[in-house]
Formats: sequence, structure tokens, C-alpha cells
Amino acid sequence: MLEKVVFTICAKNYLAQALTLKESFQRLNPDSDFFIFLSDQIKGNDVPVEGIVLLDNSWIDGWEKMAFKYNVIEFSTSIKPFCFKKLFKQNYSKVIYLDPDIYVTNPLNEIFNFLDEKTIVLTPHYCNIQTEYTGSITEEEILFVGIYNLGFVAINNNLTGNKIIEWWMNRLANKCYADKFDALHVDQKWMDFIPAFFPNETLVTHHLGINPAIWNLHERELIIDGNEEYKIRNISSNEVFPLLFFHFSGFDPFKPKLINRRHPKYNTDIYPSYIPLFDEYIAGVYKNEYNKYSKMSYSFNSFEDGENILPLHRRLFRVNEQEYLNDNPFSTDGKFIKALKARKLLSGIKSKGFSTFTNVQKSRKGLFEKLIISGLKVTKFIVGIQYYSSFITFLNDYSRLEKQVFLFRKND
Repeated sequence: MLEKVVFTICAKNYLAQALTLKESFQRLNPDSDFFIFLSDQIKGNDVPVEGIVLLDNSWIDGWEKMAFKYNVIEFSTSIKPFCFKKLFKQNYSKVIYLDPDIYVTNPLNEIFNFLDEKTIVLTPHYCNIQTEYTGSITEEEILFVGIYNLGFVAINNNLTGNKIIEWWMNRLANKCYADKFDALHVDQKWMDFIPAFFPNETLVTHHLGINPAIWNLHERELIIDGNEEYKIRNISSNEVFPLLFFHFSGFDPFKPKLINRRHPKYNTDIYPSYIPLFDEYIAGVYKNEYNKYSKMSYSFNSFEDGENILPLHRRLFRVNEQEYLNDNPFSTDGKFIKALKARKLLSGIKSKGFSTFTNVQKSRKGLFEKLIISGLKVTKFIVGIQYYSSFITFLNDYSRLEKQVFLFRKND
């Protein structure tokens, strides 16, 4: 049996990050294999193929329907256990998954060694309890997305490991949505079950040099020791760990000062110790053609004729999937798109971007919101607060895209 392997998953627009991850890992772990699973499709010669695993029904049956009903993040995460299963079948005994926006700074032998004793290794989003919480990501958000961050997970190819993977595959084939109503957060939230199912075979590691990222910077300080090596200090205990890898979640190489684009207060002016690490990472992603790959469109954003697939279309397919078991939902000759056309549910827009709105339309968003609010105020004035409260409760239920099925079904 082969021993150690690491893999990542990405669409084409994240290939520069994935290739940078691969280089950083292989430089420090030359005795281990590395694969990039592409949750996208290659058109012509637009991406390199060496070391890249393409979607295929031989290892993920029915992936086309998953690609349709899930958005890019949901789909990329939904295939994760299928990738584990494929590598298990290739006889790798210890398998690590890393998100494509991770950068390895030390050998991962310590993690592989964990799997000598344990079946699965997980990292909490943060490790230290605080009476007055100071993290950048709210505790309520962590409760929604899950206790453990699945940008990293290591699983042993043993009986329990395969049992976990089979269970996870079953759930993610149909339940890998980011959906607060259903308490789902892609592949990640499901892992909250695992320490309860397998308490003796699960390692919830508090090695703070594993998976530092925006959600735990409040408890971790990056330092550079006298040997120019990256270390992580536990601010609470002062314990120091070697930095095995840093998770650049939410980082935009076009805005190198910001650690996370959604949290501008976390920047390298406030945390200057991050500058050498960020400079190193930025150089890597640009060397790996970030300018080229970051602009690539996602293959599963449109039907075969280029018509954009809206989030509404994906969720309507979710509700009606059993009616289209033998249908290719991407096909312009398929039953699903014909049903959308018959009910005038296609936008007529063909765009290669992730958004179907033009800059002019985006600029009008504020005006549209003001009109809606004005309309709600008028409604409250006409019907009174009691009926208005019931009306808002009704709208809250019907704001779910799945509830718009009355637009789709003939008899509704």
C-alpha cells in the first residue's frame, strides 16, 4: 500500500493558488504525492493537465447533476469525500485534504504521524475559550458554518475511515448546500457529528500552527524566530508552535495589505509580522499565472447555449430533481430547460462572470431597495401592524428560492 498523499479541489479561477499550494507542499514533503482535483471543465488548452484529476463518472457517478444543482463552492466541496474514496482505492493509507488557498511552510510529518493512532484529524475554527469573545468571525456565524474548519482534514484509510467517507459521500450527494434554513453548510457542518460518532478515533488537534486563518487570528500571533522560521504563539498560554501551513481564506492578491478582503481591519499594517509570509505567497501565485487563471469563467455557470444559470434555477432543480433523473439539466434540449422556458423563467442573459448583473444594474440596487422599503411602509399603513407582522412572516418563509416552486409547476 502507498502511504502519504495530499490533495486539493478547485475551479479554474483558483488554479494559481492550487499550483502554489502544490509547489509549497512538494518542496517540503518530497516523499509524498499531491493531486489537484478540478471541479470544472477544461476547454482546449486553457489549463495544464499534469497532476490534475478531471471529473469522471467512473469515480463520481452523477456528478453532472451535482454540478448543476450546486453553486461553485457547494459543488467543489461536495466532491471532497469522493476524492478521498478515489485515493483510498488507489491504496493510499494516509490522505490529507487542504484548501487551494493554503500555503505550506513546514513538512507535514506531524499530521501524517497523527494518523498512526487516529482515524481522522480535525481543527476547530479556534481553540481558546473567551468570556468576552474577540474574534473577527462572530460566534453565531461559527455555530452556522460548523465547529471545525474543513479547509483541512486528514483521514486514515482504515475501516472507520472508509465508514466516514461512505457516510459523507451519501450526505453530500444531495445535502451540500449553504442553507441556514436547513442548518446546512456545505461539506463542513456534517463534520460536527464525527467526534460524537467516533470519540476514540477522532483527534481534535490544538496544534495552533495547523490552519491559522482569519477566524483564529485573535488567539494566534505569527512570529519569525532567529532561524528565520515561522512560528505561531498562543496568545493565551504563550506556547509556541511551528507554522505548518497558513490558510489564506478571503485573501485577494490584488490587495496585498488585506489579510481578508471582508475584514479590512486585519491588515499587514496592524500585523506587520505577516508581511514576509504574504510577500512569499503573493510571489508564488503571480508566478503561477494568477492574472490568467483568476479571470477564467466557471464552466457550470451556464447552460450549453451560454444562457446563465441563476441560483433560482439550481434550487428549483433541487426541489424537482426526481422528475429529471434521466435528463441532462445543462442541455438546451433537456426537459428541465424547456420547462423553464415555458414558464418564462430564463433571464436571456449570457455572461461569463459569476454575476449576471451589469455595473449599471448594480448601481441601481440601492434605489430598488428604497422602493421596496417605501412599499412596505405603505403596506403597514394600509393593513395595520398586526396583519403587517403576519405578512412579513409569510415573506420570510417564501424568501427561500425553493419556495418559488409555484412559478415552475403547472398546477400551482
